[in-house]
Amino acid sequence: MQAISVQSAQGNYDIDVGDALLQSVGAVIAQKIPKARVVALVVDQAIEHTWAREVAASLQAAGLRVVTHVVHASEENKSIAQVEKIWRFLIAQRVQRSDVLCAMGGGIVGDMAAFAASTYMRGIATVMIPTTLLAMVDAAIGGKTAVNLPLSSDALDASLSKDLQTNLPTHSSPNLAKNMAGTICAPAWVVSDVRTLTTLSAREFRCGLAECVKHALLADESMLSWLETHREGLRAMDPQRLVELVHRSVSVKASIVSRDEHEQGERAHLNLGHTFAHAIESLMHDQIHHGEAVSIGLVAMAAASQAAGWWPNADKFQISKRLDDLGLPVRMPASVDREQLKNAMKLDKKGQSGAIRLVLLKGLGRPGVLDVASEHVINAGLDAIGA
Repeated sequence: MQAISVQSAQGNYDIDVGDALLQSVGAVIAQKIPKARVVALVVDQAIEHTWAREVAASLQAAGLRVVTHVVHASEENKSIAQVEKIWRFLIAQRVQRSDVLCAMGGGIVGDMAAFAASTYMRGIATVMIPTTLLAMVDAAIGGKTAVNLPLSSDALDASLSKDLQTNLPTHSSPNLAKNMAGTICAPAWVVSDVRTLTTLSAREFRCGLAECVKHALLADESMLSWLETHREGLRAMDPQRLVELVHRSVSVKASIVSRDEHEQGERAHLNLGHTFAHAIESLMHDQIHHGEAVSIGLVAMAAASQAAGWWPNADKFQISKRLDDLGLPVRMPASVDREQLKNAMKLDKKGQSGAIRLVLLKGLGRPGVLDVASEHVINAGLDAIGA
C-alpha cells in the first residue's frame, strides 16, 4: 500500500492506494472515527452486488451498523432531488453527526454523496471509496462536492448576448449546468483499491487514463515517459503497475490541492485542456465520455499553447500520438458547428464576462492561465482536433 497525505484547512487526510484494501475498510474506519456507530454506504448500483458487499462485510466485522442506499449514476440523477433522497434515507436510518457516510462508486456518486454528507446535520464524516480510475485520480481528491442544476432559458445570465443564447448547445435531455451547487469539504479518508479497476470496461478504464496524462503534463517528462513505457502492463491490469499509476497521478493532484484548497490560483491548473473538453462534452454527451473529451481537449490545448507562443516546441512531445497509443481519441468523432463549440466554451464556469479562459502550458510541468484567449489561439486548438 502507498499513502499520500493531503493538507486541508478542515483537517488533513490520507489517500491510501493499494491492492486488496477493501477488506480492511471497517477496521480503519473504526480506528480513524472511533465515535461512529453507523456507516451509511451510498453506492453505485453497478457495484451493489460486488465490491459494496465486500465493504459492508468489513464494516460489520468491525462492529459497525451498515445501511445501504443505492444510486443510479447519471448526470441527470446528479441532482438536488437525489440528494434529498439521501438526506431522507439518513434521517430514516437515524444516522447521527458522529457517524460516517461512505461514498462508493465513480465520480458522479462520489460528488453527490459527499455533497449530501457535507450538508446533512451541517456535515458528517465522509469516506471516499472510488471504484473507477477517473474517480481515483480526480473526483475523489480535493474535497469538492457538487450536483448539477437544470438550465432553463430564463436562468441564463442576462449579460449573455442574444446571439449567444440562441446558439447554445441542445441536448436530447434537459440542459444541465454541471456542478453548479456544491461545497468544498475534506473527506476523513480516501481509499483506492485497484482491484475494482479489473471490473471496468476497457472504455471506462481508458477514460481515467486521460486524466493521468493530464497530471503527467502538469508534472514532468518522467511521468509521461512512465505511461508510455508501462502501457502494456496497464492494459493487462498488472496490480503493481496500477498501484503505481494511481499513486503517481494522485500525488500530482494532492500536491496542488494541498497548496490551493479553495481554487484561489494554482488549483485552476487542474483544468488543463478542460475548457475545450467541457464544450465538446456538452455538445456530444451522447457520443463521448468525459475522459474521451479530456483527451481531445489536451490535444487542442497543446496546439493552442503553441499558437500562443507559450510552448513553441510542443510538437516535440507528440501529445496526440501518446494519447492515441493509450487508445484515447485525439480528434472530434463527428462534425460539429465551430461557433456552437466556441459559445459552449464561453459558458465554462471558469471564464469571466464571456471571454474564453484557457489553461495552457509553457512547457512540461509549467502551466499557466490565459485569461482572454484570442481567436487565433482558439482556432489553432480547434483545427488540431478537426473541429
